[in-house]
Amino acid sequence: MLNNKGISFAETLLTAVILFILAGTLIPFTYHLKETLYNQKLELHASETALEVAKRLQTESLKSGKKTIEQIDYHWTYDGQKICVTYRNGDDEKIKCIGRKEEIY
Repeated sequence: MLNNKGISFAETLLTAVILFILAGTLIPFTYHLKETLYNQKLELHASETALEVAKRLQTESLKSGKKTIEQIDYHWTYDGQKICVTYRNGDDEKIKCIGRKEEIY
């Protein structure tokens, strides 16, 4: 409570504890959210690459290639049945394959 002397030590301590609890829960949540959005963005770019390849395959005979989006290389291959796009996400290598009728992981 406020008195003539100002804010007490207990009130200051309680305020600090509440701030640390809020920061301790919000910081990991926002980091996880940012990481999830980044992973989804990379997967979206892989899907866009596969779509562009599918459009090109209607007029050209292609087997493989590479596309770079935001300094990430997306290597793609086509085996006559499906388009597979390979890309790196940090230390992991991800593969997204899309067939004629369905998405194959």
